[in-house]
Amino acid sequence: MVSPEPRSQPLLILFARALQAGRVKTRLIPQFGEQGALKLYRFLLTRTIAAACRFPGRVELWLDQPDTELQNLAERNGWSCHQQQGDDLGEKMALALNMGLSQADRVLLIGSDCAVLGQEYFEQALTALETAPVVFGPSEDGGYVLIGSSRQNLWQRQRFQGVRFGGEHALADSVACFPGERVARLPTLWDVDTHDDVIRAQRCGVLPRIPPAVD
Repeated sequence: MVSPEPRSQPLLILFARALQAGRVKTRLIPQFGEQGALKLYRFLLTRTIAAACRFPGRVELWLDQPDTELQNLAERNGWSCHQQQGDDLGEKMALALNMGLSQADRVLLIGSDCAVLGQEYFEQALTALETAPVVFGPSEDGGYVLIGSSRQNLWQRQRFQGVRFGGEHALADSVACFPGERVARLPTLWDVDTHDDVIRAQRCGVLPRIPPAVD
């Protein structure tokens, strides 16, 4: 019989999309085409997975739909793989955090759009959760690249009802969902959503050159 994981070991939940052209990085398709956008997403996800491999605890991969390649990758890394549940991103995150906090005292959740996430940032988030029940890692566009928590009873399915995800109000709306709670904020990072973000990431050396789509 396998012994259960100790609750004191932190957990990192990585949200990812199945590797399907036309369904990932859709805002980049006009500039790079479906295959180019998929290639950029692969690079971003690969960097995020590499960062997750250095997380000081357990890691789980949560997919929006089944993907054999990513499921096999999770297995090779010794990670469990789960299906995202819920009707929208807010519900999916709340349900994943609720489940994670049934197993661990501190849980972080990230996506795969930030090319500069790393072990130091994870450690800052875990430290923040020693004194605050919720932590956010803001992004420059008004969203966030990380959310974490140390209290399971905060994560009802409708916690993020009314949050305007995908735009400049996402972080402010999400923080407002925790009235009366102490909410920690980490240093602001940036993610890759637009053509300008891709150029920035390429200049920083964290993404390769991808030829533009041909009309």
